[in-house]
Amino acid sequence: MSSTRTPGAPVIDRVAAAVGRRRYVIAVALCIVTCLGYMDRVNFSVAGKSIIDAFHLTTGDFGLVTSIFSWAYLVLMIPFGILADRTGSRFTLPLAIIVWSVGAGATGLAVGFGTLMTARLLLGAGEAPTFPAGNMVVREWAPVKERGAFTGAFNAGTVVGPAVGSVVAAYLVVGIGWRESFFIQGAFGLLVGIVWYLVYRKPEEARWLRPAERDFILANRDTATPADTGVKPMGVWSLLRVPSVWGLMITQGTAVYTSYMFLSFLPLFLQTQRGLAVLSSGWATGLTYGIAAVGSVLVAWLSDRLLKRSAVLRGGRRKAVALIMVLTLPMLALPFVTSVPLLIVLVSWVLIMDTAAITLNWTLTNDLIVDKSASGRAFSLTGVGGNVFGLLAPIVTGYLVDATGSYTVPFFVAAGLLVAGAIITLTLSKRPLLSGSRTLVEKTAVESS
Repeated sequence: MSSTRTPGAPVIDRVAAAVGRRRYVIAVALCIVTCLGYMDRVNFSVAGKSIIDAFHLTTGDFGLVTSIFSWAYLVLMIPFGILADRTGSRFTLPLAIIVWSVGAGATGLAVGFGTLMTARLLLGAGEAPTFPAGNMVVREWAPVKERGAFTGAFNAGTVVGPAVGSVVAAYLVVGIGWRESFFIQGAFGLLVGIVWYLVYRKPEEARWLRPAERDFILANRDTATPADTGVKPMGVWSLLRVPSVWGLMITQGTAVYTSYMFLSFLPLFLQTQRGLAVLSSGWATGLTYGIAAVGSVLVAWLSDRLLKRSAVLRGGRRKAVALIMVLTLPMLALPFVTSVPLLIVLVSWVLIMDTAAITLNWTLTNDLIVDKSASGRAFSLTGVGGNVFGLLAPIVTGYLVDATGSYTVPFFVAAGLLVAGAIITLTLSKRPLLSGSRTLVEKTAVESS
C-alpha cells in the first residue's frame, strides 16, 4: 500500500472516529471464532471426570490424551501457515473451523482409547490454521494504531470460550451426557464455518464498509511487500535464522504453557482438590474466564492507548510483554488457597495477565513483520513455539499430580517458565524479521533504542 507518512496519533484518533467503526465487526467475528474453538477444548476438560471414568484413565493418561490435540496442531501449523499465505484467510479460516468441528463431534463417538486419541488429533489438525489465518485477518483490517485492540479481541476468544463453554458444557454433561455435548458443539461449529466463507471479504471488497472508512484502513494498515521494501521474501528457514523469531516462539511457549495447564485442568482441579461438583466447577471456571476475558481485552486496549508509535519503535511492546508476564506471579499462592472466591480472584488475575502477554506477543510478531507475504509463516512459527510448550503442559501437569498428589509443583513450574519468558522477550525479540544484511528498512523498523 501507500508509503505516505503516518499522521500523529491524535490526528489518527480523530480521523478514526470520524470515518466510522464498522471494521470492529471483524474484531468481534474473530473473537467468536476463537471462542468457538476454545469452547470445544474446554468441553473436554469439563467432561474430564466422566471421560476418565468411561475409559478407566489415570490423571496422567488424561493429560496425555488432552495433549494429543497439540501434537497435530504443532505438526500442521507451519504447512497451514504456508497455505494461508497462498490461499488467503477467507478459505483457510473456515476450513479450519469445519475440520475442528468434525473432530469435536467425533469425540462423542469414541469407543476406546484409540478412537478418543484420533478425535483429539482431528480437533488439533483443524485448529492449527486458526491463529496464522486470524492474524492475517488482523493485518488486513486493522490500522497499525489499532492492531493491539484487534489482536486483543481475537485472542479474547481464548478466555471467552472457556468462560461460556465451561458453563454450557457442565449443563450439557449433567443434563444429556458428555457424548451429546460434543455432538451439539460440533454441529454449531460447522454452521459458523460455512457462514464465514460465505460472508467474509477483505476491506477492499467489503460492500458494507463505508468508502471513507475503507480508505482510512488502507492508508493506515501496514502491508508492505518485498517489492515495496527491497527486502528478499522470507521462507521458514530464513525466518528461523532471525533471533527475534526464536524470542517470539519461546516467549509464546512459556505463556501458552500456563494457558493450556488451566484450560486442561482447572475444572478437574476444582473438582478433585477443592471438592466442587461438576456444575459448581463449571460455574467457577466460567466466572474465572469471564473476568479474564474482560481484563485481557482491557490490557490490550490500554497498550494501544499508552504505546504511541514512537514507543513501539523503541521496543515498548516488547517491554510490555515482559512486565505483564512477571505480573502472573500470584500463581505461586494458588496451591495454598482453600477459599473458592479467593481462588477465583487469583486465577482470574493470572489468566488476565497470561492472556494479555500472549496477545501482545502476537501483536509484537505483527510489528516485527516487514514482508506481508511471509505473514502466515511468521505467525505459524510463533504458534509453533506456543504449542511445543502447550503440548507438554497437560502431560507434565498430569503426571506431576499423579506423582505428588497435588498441583503445587505444576503451579510452580508454570510460574518459573513465565519469568523465563519475560527475560527472553527482553533479550531476543528485538529486530525486525528480515533476511540478509541490514537495510534502510531495518534501521527504521521496530527495534529497541
